[in-house]
Amino acid sequence: MFKSKRSEPLIFVFDEDKHRTAGAYFWDRLRDELPAWANLEYEWIASSCFGDQIILTNNSPIHAGPAIYMHGPDVGGPNSNNLNWPEYILHLGSSVKEWIARLERFGDEYSVCPGVIDDELDSPNTYCEIYRQLNPGLEW
Repeated sequence: MFKSKRSEPLIFVFDEDKHRTAGAYFWDRLRDELPAWANLEYEWIASSCFGDQIILTNNSPIHAGPAIYMHGPDVGGPNSNNLNWPEYILHLGSSVKEWIARLERFGDEYSVCPGVIDDELDSPNTYCEIYRQLNPGLEW
């Protein structure tokens, strides 16, 4: 478990044997809604306490190579000129190892609830800058 200050974590990372390649309904629906995402293949690796779904994919229409994304109706993603990047998707990194290291460093995935970043983190500017680099056009 991560060193979160919260009594309940914002993110639940699945054990590897619990990863799934189907059933992440936000992502399944996105395949039907946006042609660029029609061939999405993913591994569902985590969920937020709000039900947002976090996947690892190797065939994103946004980034080449591996990418980890969070998707949910209230996810505060970037305002992007890329039509394939809906505003309710947040890029979390390009490898599970990198993302888990960030969770361990900061204690949780505060991008799930960006309104608490200033209150929960000792270095909120550093955290936000990491996400702005991953998500050009991110407003928080």
